[in-house]
Amino acid sequence: MKRDKTSIVIMAAGMGSRYGGLKQLDPVGPNGELLIHYTLYDAHKSGFDKAVFVIRRDFEDEFKDMVSRFMPSEMEEVYAYQDIEDLPEGRKKPWGTGHAVFVCRNSIDEPFGVVNADDFYGRSSFGSLNEFLRSSECNENTYSMVGYLLKNTVSPHGAVTRGVSKVSDSWLVTIDETRGIVIRDGKIGFEREGVWEELDPLTAVSMNFWGFDPYIFDHIEKELSIFLKEKGDDPKAEFLIPDVVASLVESKKARLKVIDTEEIWFGMTHPEDREIVMGEIKRMIAEGVYPEKLR
Repeated sequence: MKRDKTSIVIMAAGMGSRYGGLKQLDPVGPNGELLIHYTLYDAHKSGFDKAVFVIRRDFEDEFKDMVSRFMPSEMEEVYAYQDIEDLPEGRKKPWGTGHAVFVCRNSIDEPFGVVNADDFYGRSSFGSLNEFLRSSECNENTYSMVGYLLKNTVSPHGAVTRGVSKVSDSWLVTIDETRGIVIRDGKIGFEREGVWEELDPLTAVSMNFWGFDPYIFDHIEKELSIFLKEKGDDPKAEFLIPDVVASLVESKKARLKVIDTEEIWFGMTHPEDREIVMGEIKRMIAEGVYPEKLR
C-alpha cells in the first residue's frame, strides 16, 4: 500500500447534548475560526494531505460554508455522511464513533487518523501519528492510539468520557470507555453504582485520536454486524471505536501501539468550556503557535 498520502477523519456528526447545541460550529478564534480549523491547521502542518469530514445532512450546507472559510488550500476536502435516516424507529442520535468511521470506507484507501471535531489535540500529537501512519509499522493488523495523561484531559466544568487504558511496553492491553470522570476535592475519578473510584492522574487515556490502516474497515463491518444483532433495537446503545479496538485486542486480531503525548487537551464538552477554549487559542496566537488569521 502506498504511504505517500495520509488522511485525517474529523468526526463532526455529534448532537452536542451536554453542550446544548452544535458545538462543532461554535466560533472560538478571533476571526470566527472553529476549533476544527485549528485541527486542520495542525494536521496540515504535520503532513496530512486529506481531510474527511463526517457530518449529518441536516446541517451540511452550514457546515461546508463555515469550514471552507479557513480550510488549508493544499488539503483535499471530502465529506462522508452519518445519516440519521438510517436509524431505527425511536432512535434520534447517530450510532456512535464506530459507525462514524465506517461511513468513510468509500472515501479512504490510505492510512488515516481519526479525531473528534470538538477537541484540541496539539500539533506534536499529529506529527507523531503521521510518522506512524507513513511507516511500515502501520499495517493490516497493527494500528495506533495517541495516549494522553488523564490529568491533562479533564474539564473543570463537569464530567467527561475517556477511554481509560492499561498499557504495557507501549502496547494497549485493555481500554474501558469510562463516563462521568470528574474532579472532586482535587482528585480525579468517577462513580460506579454509587461507589467513588479514584483514578491515577498519570493513567493513559484515549481521546478518540486513532491511527488506522484501511483494513480496519473490514474489522468494523464485522463488529457492527454483531452490534446490530445484539443491540440494534436499543435506542441508547452506541457503537464506539474504543469498543471495536478492545474487541480486536482481546481476540488478538490486531494490536494497538500507544503513542504517548504530553499535550494538554481542551475542548467543547460543556457550554462553559468555550471561554477556556477561546482563552487558550488567544494565548497560543500570542505565543506564535498560530497566526492571527488562519489560512
